[in-house]
Amino acid sequence: MVLRKSIICASGLFVLFISAQVTSARLGPVAGENDLDRQQTDTAPAPQKNHPCFENRQAAKDAIRRLSSNYLDWLAEDAIYIITPQERCVFLHLETDDEREHFVEQFWRRRFVHSDSTDHDFKQEHYRRIVYANQKFGGEIPGWKMDRGRMYVLFGPPDSIEQVEDDGTANAARSQTAKTQVHPSEIWKYRHIPGLGDDVELRFDYRDSYKEYELRLDETHPHLLAGLESSISPETQEQSPKIKFKDLEAIVVSGVNRDQVKFSHRVQFFAATKATTMARFEIQISCSSCANEGRVPASVAYPQFIRVSESSGHVLATAEPIADVASRKGVDTGFSVNATEDIPLAPGNYELAIAVKSAATGEAGVVHEHLQVPAYESLSVSRNQLPVTRVP
Repeated sequence: MVLRKSIICASGLFVLFISAQVTSARLGPVAGENDLDRQQTDTAPAPQKNHPCFENRQAAKDAIRRLSSNYLDWLAEDAIYIITPQERCVFLHLETDDEREHFVEQFWRRRFVHSDSTDHDFKQEHYRRIVYANQKFGGEIPGWKMDRGRMYVLFGPPDSIEQVEDDGTANAARSQTAKTQVHPSEIWKYRHIPGLGDDVELRFDYRDSYKEYELRLDETHPHLLAGLESSISPETQEQSPKIKFKDLEAIVVSGVNRDQVKFSHRVQFFAATKATTMARFEIQISCSSCANEGRVPASVAYPQFIRVSESSGHVLATAEPIADVASRKGVDTGFSVNATEDIPLAPGNYELAIAVKSAATGEAGVVHEHLQVPAYESLSVSRNQLPVTRVP
């Protein structure tokens, strides 16, 4: 028997987190973008004239169908767990793609964790969780759509996981053959979830009917769900990023060639959603003054400025990592300082600029190159593994 101090009701969660309506008692996979317009009419128990966002349901269906594929994918996949009902209504009423692009930019700006940084903490973490959910819980269906994947995207990795067997599972385990496999239930334990409280547990039972784990439905806890709703509300004031390394930004903007600092870099891509691919930038600089592995003094570090822009010059993303961790691949190789940065990007062709500066000498180096971001369909979910800080 497992003591559950507070169990989250799955059906209640999706009233708050998912803008698309869900009426099935079993959660199952999240509906794809092609089902969004159908959900406007099919999920209601009886025909209704009114719609939360429109005068009638036909107008809602028309709004969905007017969306281009990339914005439909963004609404149905990227933002489905975190967009508020009010934000969704606003988005569906927008008339042009320029308005929708501005909406998406402001959507993420309202969720910045640090307003004095270009590090998009919330956005980065959101897509890291989606990528990890795909790798860990996915198969024919993307992992973020499955119950465990959904909870991982919403709440992050649990502090611990307990595997439990009920009497039926234990008996099946004792009698299983080489052709059968028993899957014990999983209980994810969180010491604390903002808005929900302490000692939160989520139980997942394996269902043979669709060969996947399912979040066990339990009694609703209105006081917890009320806290959950407020915990994901966006900030009331939009926050704009501030550039820290303005001298490096100036080098990138000017197009001046600087090659005093030599560095190497590579970009890896990870499948997230149809609308977004995670790009991981790894930058390495030789460090002749480094004697040991680990964090180096600030005087030895290398501030960096990364910019991804469209061919028109419109800046899509910037990042300012610092290479301040020394390492070496082998005893016969020299030390280098390294930095890694994750930037979610829509598939497409871009211009990439990376500027690096020595904190000790002020010398700098810069590279400009084309960047082609692949689409979800061309990426193997299991080919590359995106490391996470805390793996369940």
